[in-house]
Amino acid sequence: MAGAVQAAPKNGGTLTVGLETDVRGFDTVKGGVYGVSGRTVSGAIEEPLLMYSADGKWEPHLATSWSNSDDGKTWTVKLREGVKFHDGSDFDAGDVAAHYNRILDPKNKSRSRGFITAIKDAEVVDAHTVRFNLAHPWQGFLGTIGGRDMASLIESPEQTAADKQNRSPIGTGPYIFQEWRGGDRIIVTKNPNYWDKDKIHLDKIVYRILPDPQTRFQSLKAGDVDLIWTDRGSSIVNAKKDKSINVFVQDGSGSGLVLLNASKPPLDNEIVRQAVRHAMNQKAVNAVLWKNTKAFVEHPMPFKCGDVNYPHHNIEKAKELVKQYGKPIKLQMIHTTTPRGREYGEINQQLFKKAGIELELVPVDQSILVKRVFTNEYMISGWRIADSIDVGAQLFALSYSKSPYNITGLKTPELDKLALGMRTAKDMQTRQEMQCKLVGYINKTGNMEFGGGNRYHIITQPNIKGMRGFSYGTPYVWYLWKENG
Repeated sequence: MAGAVQAAPKNGGTLTVGLETDVRGFDTVKGGVYGVSGRTVSGAIEEPLLMYSADGKWEPHLATSWSNSDDGKTWTVKLREGVKFHDGSDFDAGDVAAHYNRILDPKNKSRSRGFITAIKDAEVVDAHTVRFNLAHPWQGFLGTIGGRDMASLIESPEQTAADKQNRSPIGTGPYIFQEWRGGDRIIVTKNPNYWDKDKIHLDKIVYRILPDPQTRFQSLKAGDVDLIWTDRGSSIVNAKKDKSINVFVQDGSGSGLVLLNASKPPLDNEIVRQAVRHAMNQKAVNAVLWKNTKAFVEHPMPFKCGDVNYPHHNIEKAKELVKQYGKPIKLQMIHTTTPRGREYGEINQQLFKKAGIELELVPVDQSILVKRVFTNEYMISGWRIADSIDVGAQLFALSYSKSPYNITGLKTPELDKLALGMRTAKDMQTRQEMQCKLVGYINKTGNMEFGGGNRYHIITQPNIKGMRGFSYGTPYVWYLWKENG
């Protein structure tokens, strides 16, 4: 837990949250994928069917109950009655079915589709019952309908059909979208008709876009911002020493990720990819970039595996592989224009040089980086396995040859066999064993580098109360309150 809920919450006031990036949009097709900033904003506006409790159990939210068929291929979900969207329309099974079927329609090219293709379709049973038909038993189903990403948060089908959801989102959540000043701030106000209104205390939340981490931290220190998320080691170390502010820490699943585009030369050669992997140094990155505020990991799962073939930093081994390849290796890495992106690129550039690999750095805006990765216009790029209850959906989407999210372009029969074996596992123990085998194969073939375990730091003013923990890297800011003002 990141913290405990305080007694006697106070109503009213405005919470100002400092975000690292703007949101790309709220439409599950047009918006793409959420990062921490997107989830922190969207969670106030849109909601999932289930919630994951602090003690590791699924709890009702927009859904009140759920059951699986004997063959594991059908889930029946009962919905809460009396819930309304922000425009006053009723929330019902048709909205849930429309949301998921839109993602699953290949014509829409939703980036969320690769995570949920185990679902064949969703159908309306009655106004408050929806049935999900699966291609096979899937242990990741509840994690999907209870997540904090675009596939899980239910948006208004009417607003989507009017082509307005991306910039003017409507959901069932505790706060109503009011204003979006691109690159500056997003403002939401309390939903007076929220179905669970007793848990909501703030009148307004202002999300300020503050890309520079030092500016974000200093804004908090100056009292201009009430809460920030940061992964900057220097800010975290300083904050922990400062008694005038509070720091909440929580370890999540997932990890940092580096993508090696195995569909383009010279990274289509496994020898080159392994040379790159041995040149990388996760421990040095953790120390220099993160100030050891992240954990060293060999895989992104929240459970233990045995040997997963992790290629530890070994410059001599990297040099041997470069020599074995026998030709000059010139690579290019795109990275975000943030200080984190630039510094990470520079560290790799120095490491690669020691191994005899030339690395050109190309800084781009985060939205451009995402676009280039999805359109296969990159060689090396940073990425992330997002914190989630079960990272299996992400591992499958990244690995399966027919997935639209197979963004490294590595497609082998063995990779497909492992990915499908994990996805169709009939029990969670087998699923976890298959995840270990899958990441072992990924480490062996070198198309991705797992690094820096997801450890989240939320820094707040001392009068911010109600922190109840956070998941998917997302602080549930919509449940907070201010002790004064």
